[in-house]
Amino acid sequence: MLLSKDAIADVVEVVAPQDFYRPAHQSIYDCVLDLYGRGEPADPITVSAELERRGELMRVGGAPYLHTLIATVPTAANAGYYAEIVAEKAVLRRLIAAGTKIVQLGYHGNEGAEIDEVVDRAQAAIYEVSDRRTTEDYSSLEDLLQPTMDEIDAIASRGGQSLGVPTGFTDLDALTNGLHAGQMIIVAARPGVGKALALDTPLPTPDSWTTMGRVRPGDRLLDADGLPTTVLAATEVLTDRPCFEVRFSDGTVIVADAEHQWLTDTHRSPLGPQVRTTAEISDHLAEEHSVRNTRPLQLPDVELPVPAYVLGAQLAGFASPAAESNPAVAMYVEAAELPEHRLCHAGVDTLPLYTLRGSERQRRDLLAGLLDVAGSVTATGDVYFASTDPQLIASTHELIAGLGYHVGTRTESSLVFATQDDVFRVESKQLEHKDRRAEQVPLHAGSRFIVDVRPVPSVPVRCVEVANAAHLYLAGPTMVPTHNSTLGLDIARSASIKHGMTSVIFSLEMSRTEIVMRMLSAEARIRLGDMRGGRMSDDDWTRLARRMSEISEAPLFVDDSPNMTMMEIRAKARRLKQRNDLKLIVLDYMQLMSSGKKVESRQQEVSEFSRNLKLLAKELEVPLIAISQLNRGPEQRTDKRPQLSDLRESGSLEQDADMVILINRPDAFERDDPRMGEADLIVAKHRAGPTATITVAHQLHYSKFVDMAQT
Repeated sequence: MLLSKDAIADVVEVVAPQDFYRPAHQSIYDCVLDLYGRGEPADPITVSAELERRGELMRVGGAPYLHTLIATVPTAANAGYYAEIVAEKAVLRRLIAAGTKIVQLGYHGNEGAEIDEVVDRAQAAIYEVSDRRTTEDYSSLEDLLQPTMDEIDAIASRGGQSLGVPTGFTDLDALTNGLHAGQMIIVAARPGVGKALALDTPLPTPDSWTTMGRVRPGDRLLDADGLPTTVLAATEVLTDRPCFEVRFSDGTVIVADAEHQWLTDTHRSPLGPQVRTTAEISDHLAEEHSVRNTRPLQLPDVELPVPAYVLGAQLAGFASPAAESNPAVAMYVEAAELPEHRLCHAGVDTLPLYTLRGSERQRRDLLAGLLDVAGSVTATGDVYFASTDPQLIASTHELIAGLGYHVGTRTESSLVFATQDDVFRVESKQLEHKDRRAEQVPLHAGSRFIVDVRPVPSVPVRCVEVANAAHLYLAGPTMVPTHNSTLGLDIARSASIKHGMTSVIFSLEMSRTEIVMRMLSAEARIRLGDMRGGRMSDDDWTRLARRMSEISEAPLFVDDSPNMTMMEIRAKARRLKQRNDLKLIVLDYMQLMSSGKKVESRQQEVSEFSRNLKLLAKELEVPLIAISQLNRGPEQRTDKRPQLSDLRESGSLEQDADMVILINRPDAFERDDPRMGEADLIVAKHRAGPTATITVAHQLHYSKFVDMAQT
């Protein structure tokens, strides 16, 4: 560099001053860059003079040392290669330092530190190495002035246009100048999509039952695969929602709001089950919607007073092997080799709840005992069970539902269900069932049909979020699988599709398929309901085909992993920053995040999330949008307008955020509001500028918000 000005240009993009091991070389390199930046020559004479002016010449070894450096270099033509050697050695030194730090963290972790915190700090240390940067604890004002002036000059040269990540809303970009690196932006609203069930809706749990009104975050429910699933979040009680009574072919009735979602099949769904709202199903009831049954509950063995088969047979009326007229059943009971007093006094006269939460093997044995004694096969190959005890009929119905079957007909003294499985143990009944079901295979034995959806007076409702990828949980006495937000999505679309900036959506609510479907709806202007219901016209397909190539090239990433922790989000965001130059993070939504550890209160947990998200935005130098929910404050005010104090669960959200945008839709409360179709983006906090209210248009049938038409 002291020999050739061209060498400086080759080196400056590869090596930073701190990459040199010796402080003297750092000072000389910094001096050369300073002279080069001022357009002055950098040779031994000028560099010596500049170092003397700074008072550093003698500290680096004096003018003779500069000539020594020149003498050791054969040619300036290879300066770029020499620079790469210096940079590589610097990375290796930082790696050694990071390794030493990680070893120290490992020992510190063994002394009782939180393991997640230790791992996260170790990841951060490696990230600093791989990102080829070192952190300084402080900078002088003199060092900060020039970068700040450069940014001001860049804004002015662009005519005041957005320097940050564009939001896609003209007035919002004019107010904020885009979203900037290191900012945490909270976008909050009342839950606009209820997806809610009536408070008295029964919800099966791994060991009992609860109701929608009683369930709390952390409770365990059951998913559509029959596995236990954790409740991540539950809304407050929602009122004044349009409600419907959904009636199924097995007699089950569930009250849900208009926006509650169901995973249904129809004869017009060649692609398999689709997520549809209650209102959509009501409008297209003629399409014969069906909901697939749950898979058999996957639960551990429970302790029973007698073997499950014997218990079932006794409850169905079996007395004892000696007095029993059914020798096949008597043979199976005798095989249990139980004392006579245990056969006569099993201690129960109906199916106890704990028997209905036994293992699948135990419950199948229990059902076989019931059916071998009191069951038969109908002429159409269905299974018929009769009893004079209505409570036993109800318990057997629950037992059958928990094995993945649905009851077609039920009275107080009997029930009928269809299955292709062998549910009898007695050979004669087994063969009869096999022959008759082969003659007339029951249609849709694995599903129940929705036979009616009718409006009912509004009732208080509530919804939950569960920790499984399908977002499904069981509801109702017969265990019907049912489903559990869009401004953040619009901003991510603007950044990635329209401006080619890499963004990531961490969705703890919607599945990746739902997100992509909403994006396609918004970009191609196709009604989301038509897309979900298989009712797209030829024009819709044409518009979708035109937009597909542009959408497919957008650098947008989606992660819908359930129950994500803060550490997982940080690790994934760091990788995306390194590999794809990440420009925007969207988290949907904050109240569904889990720390994976016990905390004193949910407010404390959310406060910790808020602080960590702000630190993540600063570390990666990207804007981070966190979707949040508001409490019920707006509903209790006359104007229904949200305020900053309505942020749910933690005041630290308000404190940590650089910007808070509250969404207000007047027509969400009054259907005939004169501002129907409008939404207010209330910028309630703006650390870098003024606050304001910006009016946009909502097109929720296309899953998007857009600028208002200018007049």
